[in-house]
Amino acid sequence: MTTPTPRPRARTVRMRDIADRLGVSIKTVSNVVNDRPNVGPGTRERVQDAIRELNYRPQAGAQQMRTGTSGLITLAIPSLAGTYFSELAQAFADEAQRRRRSIMLHSTSAGREEEQSVLVGFTRVLGDGVVFNPLQIGEDVLADLGRTIQPTVFIGEHVEEADLPAGSDYVRTDNRGAAYDATSHLLRQGREHLAFLGALESPVARQEHSTSRLRLDGFHRALQGTGGARAIVQPVGTWSLEGGLAAVRTLLAEHPEVDGIVCGNDDLARGALLGLHAAGIAVPGEIAVIGHDDIHEASFNTPSLTTIDPDKGTLAATVLDLLRERIDGYDGPPRVVEAPYRLVERGSTAPRG
Repeated sequence: MTTPTPRPRARTVRMRDIADRLGVSIKTVSNVVNDRPNVGPGTRERVQDAIRELNYRPQAGAQQMRTGTSGLITLAIPSLAGTYFSELAQAFADEAQRRRRSIMLHSTSAGREEEQSVLVGFTRVLGDGVVFNPLQIGEDVLADLGRTIQPTVFIGEHVEEADLPAGSDYVRTDNRGAAYDATSHLLRQGREHLAFLGALESPVARQEHSTSRLRLDGFHRALQGTGGARAIVQPVGTWSLEGGLAAVRTLLAEHPEVDGIVCGNDDLARGALLGLHAAGIAVPGEIAVIGHDDIHEASFNTPSLTTIDPDKGTLAATVLDLLRERIDGYDGPPRVVEAPYRLVERGSTAPRG
């Protein structure tokens, strides 16, 4: 049996090869690769043509040694299993691509120690900066940190503005205000017996700045001073479709008078819609349902789901703007930016007829 002759490996194309081919400096090629402005349009086009023709691909490690940056950013989020976080990761990947950067995903689902490693152990990870959504670390950890190892922008709710360490910024969404608006939307449509479906009893959920607690607080604030409107809080096991389905069954058995449900997220709301349909209850005729997150599937439910859109694209762009400034050398005090949101009205809510 004849052993096939191994094919020789193709030689890696280097910046020097492009520079020699065009008769320009390596610095000029580097400026085009890194999208710097100080290159004439004609030269830039020639270099870009050569890059495509030779199939040049920058090596992240070499680029980091040469320029001090790799073009890589770490996105550390609690999980990729939930719909919201998977869509958020995609929003960051899309925005990073527009900026000629790449996202490295890091799940901290292993728990508190894994989250702490993001803050103190990422010197071993190749990349220029970190986008971090903490969930389980206490605020004392951030307060004691002093300074982040790498340029960092925090997202999510589990951060206290006063505890932000040096070298970091924070982009947040007003979850309390969003839940207030969602609840007020149902009140304006004549709903009088409202339930919040999404109260969690885990240690994380009991933190002052947990998503569950903030949205529940917004629900209660909207009901203050409404007179006859009644507030019902329905606990859930998990913020998932299964959690919503199980919780709405309990809710219907214990509170058949409910005519409006504010859900902690869209997965819970979709589970609630399934449970209501199975019970023969018309939505929105008998019970109106509103969610939070505006996931892709929300508009394809029957009926389509009214929800809060946290504008994941704008969030990603704002975060990467701040992180880019940190990577480029900005070392001012921590900045806090509030990302926008909007209420998207669809078929699951309608005025009481």
